[in-house]
Amino acid sequence: MGYAARFEAELAGRELPGRVGIASWDLREGAPVLRGAEVEVHSASTIKVLVMITALRAVADGRLDLDEPVELPPERTRGTGVLFELPSVPEMSLRDLINLMIVISDNAATNAVIDEVGFPAIAECAADLGCTGTRVERHIMDTEAPGVLQTTALDQARIMAALAGGAALPPELTEHALAVLSRQQVVDRIPLRLPENARCWNKTGEIKGLRHDVALLSAADTPQVVLAVLVDQLTDPVSTKGYRGGDGVEAIAAIGEAAWRAMTQPSTGSHGVEGA
Repeated sequence: MGYAARFEAELAGRELPGRVGIASWDLREGAPVLRGAEVEVHSASTIKVLVMITALRAVADGRLDLDEPVELPPERTRGTGVLFELPSVPEMSLRDLINLMIVISDNAATNAVIDEVGFPAIAECAADLGCTGTRVERHIMDTEAPGVLQTTALDQARIMAALAGGAALPPELTEHALAVLSRQQVVDRIPLRLPENARCWNKTGEIKGLRHDVALLSAADTPQVVLAVLVDQLTDPVSTKGYRGGDGVEAIAAIGEAAWRAMTQPSTGSHGVEGA
């Protein structure tokens, strides 16, 4: 029995809140667990991993420099992050903007990186990584602008798996991206119930009524399992009122724990499935 069968057994009979999309597989085995994985939902901040990869590809091509200063606009996006509170900071390196975008999910930093790479480059990167339901067509929090921010659990798993497998970036920049993800400060979902020795590289997303997390998991230094859990249509008062906590957060933490158990149980064989 491989990871997929063990994870399916862990999920069996669970009652989950809202509408849940799950995509997960062992990166060595390839057999996927997919539940509602191709339902298109608001991406929230999970698309910041895709934006990071797009920027690092531009670095690899010599079009951008991680240490080159990026001018910041005086008017900055609110929401998560700190740049809105630092109007006296007129510029910041691309390296630091990526760090803020991922580690504390800074929205203003994200929009600055988006402006550096452009929407067409993000779309091209998404297609190259195999995404079929992901669209990044406007800035974060710019709800009056045309276009959407959407993704699927399967697309998010594809992005993370490509990064882990070295298909998204050259080796040095793959290591850089994983190091940034490993410093994630929002750890109330997939990582929450994992043991102290667990390695987790994750990125959350949240708006009212929605909670997401996408991650790579391992008991060693090399990612072993990819897990994307996207939850929307939440109706509990905590989820609909704010951006932290609520039924979706608790459900994702439980699913993360289930994935960890499935990953760490001894394998009795596996059957890979192409197309994940």
